[in-house]
Amino acid sequence: AVATKKMGGQGSKRVVDPVVQRFDELMDQFDKVLDRCDKETIDYTKCINDRGVGDVAGIYAGRSRPGTLPQDKAEGVCGSSAQALATCFERREQRYAIVRNHCGSLYAGYEKCMMDNAKNPELCVVPVESLLKCVTESIEAHRPDLKTS
Repeated sequence: AVATKKMGGQGSKRVVDPVVQRFDELMDQFDKVLDRCDKETIDYTKCINDRGVGDVAGIYAGRSRPGTLPQDKAEGVCGSSAQALATCFERREQRYAIVRNHCGSLYAGYEKCMMDNAKNPELCVVPVESLLKCVTESIEAHRPDLKTS
């Protein structure tokens, strides 16, 4: 949600609100520190789709029966990408544990700010900055093996 404001008259450039831009940058950094496992998710999904293993849409719509789940059929075909995704999720959960254990009060402050300012999340720049700093420093200090690039 990048808010912009139009400056000047006709044909003028749109200027991004610097506070909104900073909030978006911080949230992107936070996602990178925790690692959303985008690459692994894309690789696994691509493997399933490319190999025609399972009918994901059908399963969720109730047209396919259990046992045709992609993970049931894909173990031999997409096993390495499935394992990479599972490993990434495990590492992400370990990062979240660091957030809960070492930055819990800052996370609670961030959540409260987001709830109180749902329509203007950019008002939560300071809590996000503090939380990001804590998470980054805590991972570095306690589990540098979980550091993302």
